[in-house]
Amino acid sequence: MQVLLRNYWYPACASSRLDSNPKAVRLLDQDLVLFRDSERRAHALLDRCCHRGAKLSVGQVNQGRIACRYHGWEYDGAGRCVHIPSLVASGRIPNSFMVPAFPCFERDSYVWLWMGDGPPHPREPPAIPEFADFEWLQGSTPFNCAALRMIENNMDWCHPVFTHENTHPMWFMNKAQGFQEVVYELRLTENGCQIIFPPTQNAEDPVPEEGFTDRFELPCAVFLRTQFPRMSYRVIMFHVPTGPDTFRLEWMQTRQPGSGVTWMGDENEIFKQDRSVVETTEPAYRGDGGGEFECSVEADASTLLVRRIVKLAAAGEWERKRVVLMQRRLVRVRS
Repeated sequence: MQVLLRNYWYPACASSRLDSNPKAVRLLDQDLVLFRDSERRAHALLDRCCHRGAKLSVGQVNQGRIACRYHGWEYDGAGRCVHIPSLVASGRIPNSFMVPAFPCFERDSYVWLWMGDGPPHPREPPAIPEFADFEWLQGSTPFNCAALRMIENNMDWCHPVFTHENTHPMWFMNKAQGFQEVVYELRLTENGCQIIFPPTQNAEDPVPEEGFTDRFELPCAVFLRTQFPRMSYRVIMFHVPTGPDTFRLEWMQTRQPGSGVTWMGDENEIFKQDRSVVETTEPAYRGDGGGEFECSVEADASTLLVRRIVKLAAAGEWERKRVVLMQRRLVRVRS
């Protein structure tokens, strides 16, 4: 069962998917409804009318307020009930008639939500690196496994040769050259860790402009950057938990330099290949087979580090213990 890290911003949905109608989303362990007010600002409420518990997401938006389909009760962006059609003229709506609301922020083609303790910190979600520099393809793919399984997969150096037949650059390189022994650098960052290839000379060296980086950032983001003379692309993946053993992969990949976003749904063959394998691992982590089962080798250094970072964050110890962890490691693999 995955740990749900709450005190972080999460992308709830792509901005283009939130139009004039309410949108049901699941984030962490809550069913939520998103809607836009009369000024097109996004809001997020618990998807439950405080009257008889009907889902607000099956209602409609009236003049920037979300109306329940059951009895027409209307709520503003703060979750306050502001209109009850059945009330007589002298009736008053008690202040306690409310639905929980969650801080909402729209940036870089996503609607972001905060479901943590108290006001958001930081006050805004982080900007997506290089967002304004490229045209992007964007999509969303559901997975029936814990988000951590796929985060580890996306920080795993060796699986593309086996999982991504006819789709991944590393699969084609392996077919052309065979297995080669290489060394990559694994380095801690302020909010997670990253793979750097080719490795730098020293831990203090900046990440080179040319090469390959694969960076994990708490709570759920992986940023993949490839910059070589004949090959340049970016992939951004947000592994958004939707329950104890499920998540939604919100992803973007570059198409060419420029600006703009094109919605693709779940049309990404590489992620479908990942899903066909990664989902099969979940029963083992639930203990369906009984007992301990994992065996690891040097090539697993990056995925094991990701797991440790998430565990420390869940215990509230990441900031304190980050400085005492190994800051840099060279990992030798065959791929």
